[in-house]
Amino acid sequence: MDIELNDDVNSLKPKIIFFAPILEYPPAGGPQMSVINAIKALSQISELHIITNVPVWRLGENAIEFIEEHSHALEFAPTSILNSKIDILDRIMRRLKREFLRPIVAISDVRFVIKYAAKHDINIFWIDRVLEHAFSVFKLLRRKKPHALIIGDTEAVHSRFVLREIPMIKNPFRKALVSFKGNKIVNEEKELVTTANVVTAVSELDADYYRSLAPNPETIKLFSNIVDVDDYTGEFTNLENLKKPYVLLLGSFGHINSPMDRAAKWVVEDIMPLVLKQVPNAHVYIIGRNSDKTLAHYNSDAVRVLGRVPSMLPYLKESTASLVPLHYESGTRFKILESGAASIPCISTTLGAEGIQVTNEDNILIADTTEDFANAMVKVFQDSAYAGKMGRNLHKLIQEQYSLKTQKRDGESIISYLERGQV
Repeated sequence: MDIELNDDVNSLKPKIIFFAPILEYPPAGGPQMSVINAIKALSQISELHIITNVPVWRLGENAIEFIEEHSHALEFAPTSILNSKIDILDRIMRRLKREFLRPIVAISDVRFVIKYAAKHDINIFWIDRVLEHAFSVFKLLRRKKPHALIIGDTEAVHSRFVLREIPMIKNPFRKALVSFKGNKIVNEEKELVTTANVVTAVSELDADYYRSLAPNPETIKLFSNIVDVDDYTGEFTNLENLKKPYVLLLGSFGHINSPMDRAAKWVVEDIMPLVLKQVPNAHVYIIGRNSDKTLAHYNSDAVRVLGRVPSMLPYLKESTASLVPLHYESGTRFKILESGAASIPCISTTLGAEGIQVTNEDNILIADTTEDFANAMVKVFQDSAYAGKMGRNLHKLIQEQYSLKTQKRDGESIISYLERGQV
């Protein structure tokens, strides 16, 4: 199935196939936001052809309209039909594809991509979320198209994301499984940096890791995580019955061992009791996919768990601060970027802020212990002038270094590098 879109792209721009294993608009979280922002940036510098294995019914009219404005064409890969509108069945099917059937389903998708590329004379392939969702597609495409220009787009150092959980795992059997999975991903990372024409990194920290593995470090290029600052300005719907003052914990939840579920547990069980001793009317809002399914038991006078909401912007704009209380993760956190875009101060652990050029007590508050995190929350609750200054400073940083123009510049650099290699 295909959808023909606008044909007003400058013919002199390079043609790119953007393979999107996740695609959602409006984006529900960081992973989805990274895809949407990449499409915005790449559409300005290329003739962008999007191929996705996300089913058309899941995209919906808003996503189709967005893609129509930001690409040359949208195509649905054959495996986009391997989904179900029945939630439990869809989760099972997606898990089967992700954990067991990737090499098999990649065959039909790669065949489709190659056929489409030949029809439209395209030789640049941008594989998004390559390590998390599309390594089999990348590997087979590389084998079938040895002379193509292939970009492996990473959202994080995926092996770090997996292996960093090990110190927190008590069950030896699960610890062994996570270790096996993490080491398998390390091998995939080594293969990726060896065979891709370009591997992207969201920060210099991630880039240094990939360069340490790459035979040719020059192939590792920045494609920074950013936010479109314009999305956080202008009018927004006022919300009734908000319990103020409050801090905001945004993310994707859904499993007791996930980074965000662990973070929420720390905030609610350990940090908030200390905060409430000094700010009795303080509240925390927990918002994001599946939070209502795994964290609803935390609902109380001081804690509100809302699940997924139509737009997090009104909650962000009205909050005293956002929280990034992570003990394991990888990549760069969109919560910090969004907080700065909205001019709201952010409190984070050191790990939560890795890869972003923030400075403690200038444009962010860094706290790694329960007591320090609680004290930072009390500080912004009690000193509105200080909170306002921190929010403005973070906004300035995001506007200067993590806006759409940064990712556009990164994309131009990648394309220029590929074009030089063809001369």
